[in-house]
Amino acid sequence: MVPASLTSRYLLSASIPDPRRAPMYYKTADLTAIREAVTAVSTVALKRGELVFGGHPAISPLVLIVASALDATDRVRIYQSEHFRDQIPPESTAFRRLVWTPRVGTDRQASLREMRETMIGGGGFAAAFFIGGMEGVEEEFALFRERWPNVPAFPIASTGAAARRLLDRWASSLSFLSTERVRQLRDDVVYAALVERLLEL
Repeated sequence: MVPASLTSRYLLSASIPDPRRAPMYYKTADLTAIREAVTAVSTVALKRGELVFGGHPAISPLVLIVASALDATDRVRIYQSEHFRDQIPPESTAFRRLVWTPRVGTDRQASLREMRETMIGGGGFAAAFFIGGMEGVEEEFALFRERWPNVPAFPIASTGAAARRLLDRWASSLSFLSTERVRQLRDDVVYAALVERLLEL
């Protein structure tokens, strides 16, 4: 249960690109920046309320470290598809609020789509953050913008990969992003301060 004083909900969409599967994303990815940005978003979000994310195996351990340090694991809602039940890291199952979404036959992509639609469809978001990533982060951004067009969605482009592509594509059409906010998303690498500034909108 989220305490009444901590009612904001934030979406984290992030992954670390696989150089074998997604060289297009990997070549611009800053792996250190991705980890630092995930840590910063998790910290700021959990100090304000609830964090929602899909349990990418490289991201779940980072979120768990932050949530445990803040005694806030009960304010994390993690989504996993049944398609990957035998593959998820133990850090994912450490979260009490683990939501399993049904697999769609043997179709990996359809199962992921089901998970993303369930995760994003829950609503109540104050903001969403998109970090590093591959095609899945781009798909989650598109779903989020379609479902919640008036909620700020921040691609942290300095982490590279999908987040950079998203900001390049959407910077001029996101009404909540001023020229200065776009610059910050591209250039600022002190991520805790960046996230706090973004949420001052």
